[in-house]
Amino acid sequence: MLRKMVYPKIETLLNSMAGFLHQKGFTPNQLTFAGLGLNVVSGALFMLGLFPAAGLTLLVAGLGDMLDGALARTSGRASKFGAFLDSVVDRYSDFFVFGGLAGHFAVTGRMGWFLLVMGIIAGGFVTSYSKARAENFISSCSVGVFERPERLIALAVGAILPGFMGLVIWVLFFGTQVTAIHRILYTKSLLAEPAAPRPDSPAAL
Repeated sequence: MLRKMVYPKIETLLNSMAGFLHQKGFTPNQLTFAGLGLNVVSGALFMLGLFPAAGLTLLVAGLGDMLDGALARTSGRASKFGAFLDSVVDRYSDFFVFGGLAGHFAVTGRMGWFLLVMGIIAGGFVTSYSKARAENFISSCSVGVFERPERLIALAVGAILPGFMGLVIWVLFFGTQVTAIHRILYTKSLLAEPAAPRPDSPAAL
């Protein structure tokens, strides 16, 4: 949802940046893996308890996540495999970021927060997986508020602003579960509808 709202407003800027990167010889896959590297760094910073630095690194990684798609389009390298690879790398990135945060709470003995972050990880993966599986049967399953950009931006803001991390973790915990359940129920409602008969079937004659 956030990507649909924000991307059109900054599309020109992203395309200009992508054009510059294309001239310098960068490829979309290089940006994809650079973003993964930054997310690994962000996860390590979370693990060490350096929350503001982790949040800022996460925001830079998010910019790279938007730029790889823009670079693919402006350079004529957009492909189905590229989109697939980007989605797979995103799952690794999510694991490193939230896993680092969970690890921080585990090693500091705050098991309640550790369990909440593990719930966020589970909810985030179910949100992504339910969309991927649902779109084998329906045209689109992008419903729900807490998609990946919302989760990462909320986490970055909570990490950067003092005193907000606890609130953000609770919001992310409930938000990811609600989004996952929303997608499951949305898919169920569409699959429960009887399929329209084909024009050449007896029921349509």
